[in-house]
Amino acid sequence: MSTADDPKDPRFRPYRMASLGLYLVVTIGFSCLIIFSVYRSVLSMTPDRPPVGELRTEEACLGDARALFAELEQQRQQAVGQAARSSDQRFLKFRVDWLRRKRVSEASCGLENRDRVRNTFGLLERALDLYSTASVQFAGTAGPTVDELKELLEPKP
Repeated sequence: MSTADDPKDPRFRPYRMASLGLYLVVTIGFSCLIIFSVYRSVLSMTPDRPPVGELRTEEACLGDARALFAELEQQRQQAVGQAARSSDQRFLKFRVDWLRRKRVSEASCGLENRDRVRNTFGLLERALDLYSTASVQFAGTAGPTVDELKELLEPKP
């Protein structure tokens, strides 16, 4: 075996180092782009909490929570009524606006002093997260089948 065939030949060391350097630059750069993209996406889907406004009664806050939950339920039920494949995208657009309105409502409810209201709004957000996950799973797994079935069941002219 000659030294030219040896993979650890010292003559090729600069090329190996350049290959390793290029690999690390590309890999780290690509990873940073992915991390930045995910971070930006999460920030855009999570609205800021507005400043605390005038404190409202506990019943008014619970009324807002009921209305938000009713709207959340209505949106969940509409997932099957329209194109099921894209139900996740519609729900994610709805989610950002709904979450912004929830944050506005929370700001005037004094959650730090009211356990019932704090727990209610916490469970509302948990339900939103679960519905978001369910809509993505539904659109990806059952969506294409449901849409195809609807198309086949429609009366032909």
